[in-house]
Amino acid sequence: IHSNMASIIQKSLASKTLTSIASSRSNLTTKILQNTTTKTKLFPSIFINSRNHQTSTNTNPRDIDIHFTIPTGEKVSVKAAEGESILELAHRNAESSGIELEGACEGVCACSTCHVILEDKIYDLESLEEPSEDEEDMLDMAFGLTTTSRLGCQVKITKEMQDAVFKLPSATRNFYVDGHVPKPH
Repeated sequence: IHSNMASIIQKSLASKTLTSIASSRSNLTTKILQNTTTKTKLFPSIFINSRNHQTSTNTNPRDIDIHFTIPTGEKVSVKAAEGESILELAHRNAESSGIELEGACEGVCACSTCHVILEDKIYDLESLEEPSEDEEDMLDMAFGLTTTSRLGCQVKITKEMQDAVFKLPSATRNFYVDGHVPKPH
């Protein structure tokens, strides 16, 4: 009888604990959602681009000429804004220009599907940050890796990149789902 009572008490306590945790989690989620709008205005880099996520809020003028060489060999020219990533630029112009730069992880440096090849002069720009260790790890999985390869989600457009040419490799390696192309938010 005592073991049955102990089992019933344990199950009851476990049920109450799980209900309490679920309720606390729900309350926390509600509070976060209520405060997100205010906090993104105060701390945009923390809440909008956390973990390098590429949700663009760039309001700079689109006055930098950038060129992509797509896998067919065709050169496509677009206008970029200073501070946007190559991935954001490609996604913004995907439908109108035929630039297909996947970005399966949506810009959080967790895949190599936004692999681009930079010109030597662009790769060597002092204003271009060095690739992080995470980016180098992802690039190790990229198709057609070169000495000037970078992930498009990690390279921000600068004025010094005027008339830069970014080459898209002829294929990508998507370990998530082959053929799945996520749409930008």
